[in-house]
Amino acid sequence: MIKKYIRIAFAIIAFPLIFAGCEVFGLDLQEPYDYDYEAGTYDNHINMTVWEFVQTRQDLFPIMKEAIEYAEMQNMYNEPAATYLLLADKAFNSTTSTDLSYFQTHKLYERPGDETSLYAPISMTQYPKEQVKEFLLYHIVKGAHTWSNLPAEPKWFDSYASADTAKVNMYLIKDRNPNIVFNNFNGHYKPEIKPRTSNLLSTSGAYIHVVESWIDRPTKDILK
Repeated sequence: MIKKYIRIAFAIIAFPLIFAGCEVFGLDLQEPYDYDYEAGTYDNHINMTVWEFVQTRQDLFPIMKEAIEYAEMQNMYNEPAATYLLLADKAFNSTTSTDLSYFQTHKLYERPGDETSLYAPISMTQYPKEQVKEFLLYHIVKGAHTWSNLPAEPKWFDSYASADTAKVNMYLIKDRNPNIVFNNFNGHYKPEIKPRTSNLLSTSGAYIHVVESWIDRPTKDILK
């Protein structure tokens, strides 16, 4: 009887730890990785290009897919040895004040100069094409970066966007629930942006981290 209670207690304790592990290693609990029994690890290969992944996950990326097509950047989502920060719809269209979504923080004028005519767009196609292109390029980092090679201290990495401030800060945060953190610097519109799913590996060798917040560029002073 005592052994039975011990087994039950162990199961109760282990269950949340297993689920926490899934979150730590970027596993989507609704669509888990395949388990590689020979290697004894979860397989994070998505067996498709990044662009194909965006197209197949229209539950997550319809706004981003439209933005990529609008900017005519489909080929950029097949790059080898790159890191893609894919934005779920929430990053664009959340109306929650604490989320500070892109549409809410980049409102447009229905009538130029009239403050009363400001409105939040519903599509990235309402912005100039060059603005959308630079926005998307900034969310693609040069080099394949993930859990196994990111530092434990903040480090700047070059993105594919233009300008000398087009750098992204990434590192593994030291926490009871460690995770990758993006642009966690003083002055960024939101601190400690973490992926909802990370460490997905495409057929080109690029890594994917899915985030629910957009990433803003640093200023020149921050980079000094």
